[in-house]
Amino acid sequence: MSIGHPTYPDDTHQSSISPPSMTSISSPSITNNNSPTPHTSRITPPMTTATPRWMEEQSPNTIWTRFIEKYRFGKAILVAGGMTGVFVVMFIVLGTLGVFHNAEYRGLAGIPSVGTSKYDGDSWGTATEGHFAMGGKGDGTYYDPGVGITSCGGSFTAQDMIVALNHIDFGRYADPNTSPACGACIEVTGPLGTTKATIQDTCPGCGRGSLDLSPAVFGKVGNFVDGRIPVSWSSC
Repeated sequence: MSIGHPTYPDDTHQSSISPPSMTSISSPSITNNNSPTPHTSRITPPMTTATPRWMEEQSPNTIWTRFIEKYRFGKAILVAGGMTGVFVVMFIVLGTLGVFHNAEYRGLAGIPSVGTSKYDGDSWGTATEGHFAMGGKGDGTYYDPGVGITSCGGSFTAQDMIVALNHIDFGRYADPNTSPACGACIEVTGPLGTTKATIQDTCPGCGRGSLDLSPAVFGKVGNFVDGRIPVSWSSC
């Protein structure tokens, strides 16, 4: 009696099951992100958007806009013309009100007193290098010394107690700073009193004996309403 391989009930089922076929297993697809994108000959045109008409800046068609478009510097010409017109109108109004003929307003505005000599002028004494002993009389006017450098080489304001001596008594020098009158102290007497001041400038339009005073000096000896007053002066 031969002994064979034992059989089990499940053996028949195991033999009927075939292993899965390798061809039935599909491999997952792998995408290579580094692969170049195929080049196409299609060119996409740039997108343009039309500006609505209501958003477009529109200049009114006036004589001024046409003038600006016609001339290169039209806008600058119009601005300059407008400013000039304002000043012209302002001066016309001030002239109509008589402001320029009022000596008080002229003094407040810093406009110098001008005009021909009104009072008899004279001077006396001597002036040599390092020595000034003179006196005189004549017209007393006023000016603003702050408009520039004085003949004696200084810089002053309307509040400084200085005077400009007439060109005759000041003398003519190649260098005005060398005039004996520069820095000399004088006493000025006018209708309202006497005060001291120093000579720091020359007055080309003043006659002999006359003085052109700073507003500070003029206010001590005269009234700005008069504009031109009689003065006398002498060395301190």
